[in-house]
Amino acid sequence: MMYLRVIIIAFGVFTAEASRADDYIEWVAANSGVNWTNGSAVAEGAGLAKPGTPPSLAKMMACRAALVDGQRNLLESLQGVRVEGITIVDNLMLESDLIKSSVEGTLQGAVMTSRRPQADGSCEVTLTAPIAGNFARDVYAAVLAPNNQSSAPMRSAIQQAAFATLDYVLGAVASSAHANPSGVETALEALTRRLDALEALMTDQKGLPKAVPGLPTGLVIDARGSNFIPSMSPKIRKLRAGVIYPKMRDQQTLADRGQLVSLFTRDVTTAQQHPIVGDRPVVLKALRTWGDTRTEIVLNSEGSSRLEKMIQDGVMQDAGVIIVL
Repeated sequence: MMYLRVIIIAFGVFTAEASRADDYIEWVAANSGVNWTNGSAVAEGAGLAKPGTPPSLAKMMACRAALVDGQRNLLESLQGVRVEGITIVDNLMLESDLIKSSVEGTLQGAVMTSRRPQADGSCEVTLTAPIAGNFARDVYAAVLAPNNQSSAPMRSAIQQAAFATLDYVLGAVASSAHANPSGVETALEALTRRLDALEALMTDQKGLPKAVPGLPTGLVIDARGSNFIPSMSPKIRKLRAGVIYPKMRDQQTLADRGQLVSLFTRDVTTAQQHPIVGDRPVVLKALRTWGDTRTEIVLNSEGSSRLEKMIQDGVMQDAGVIIVL
């Protein structure tokens, strides 16, 4: 038998163990939170073996107790992840068995990044669980569910139409070549155009990355000075207009990949050097936030135009986004 001793970890100590100084951590409890810079839930656990435990077992029992405590604290982190606006994972768990199982699976797959037996016989551990990946896919699926009810059939219909079109064009080429050899070139040109269009369509549906040589590789938004708060689904809006990014198709692509819409950090230089935005990121300044939820950013006219140009050029199909807080 063992008993748990909960130790409240000072913010400075926890930050040193779990992250860099410029990481943005949102605390959901005294010793658990969300690291929005690396997209993970983090938690500390502490335990102490029962008095009278043989010395040969005391350290093992203390660390076992710390692990259990850390898992409980990590659950608080996962439940406290903000999805969009005022919606958090804990609220979604009340409505979705998928989210419940996703949280449980993420909790079971957590990694112990630090194990620290103490001189007094106690043990402290740090646990980390990724938000991106399966967890993000399941959460996005729940949030986008009303729109997703027809997404899979729609993709299937598009694919069927694509292959039907391909069969039709190939049949037309064969018929044209048989009836009029001089018309083969024209039919092949038509086939090439159709295939190019189909390839683009199928690539968009699969959400595959597209290389865009010579263009920006990512986006950094400087939201310092605003009252913006991070979430799994931040939105970027144009002044006196609607959402620029991500549109519904972008959201679906990110959901399919299990990729977060954006990461967050405290420092612009760190953001610019982050691998996710590549070596040529564009930096835009946030004008303010929109609405009461504080999870949507408004850009000025110049910034909106630059972002719209990036979208038009296809950059944002595969570009990483970091928001500086």
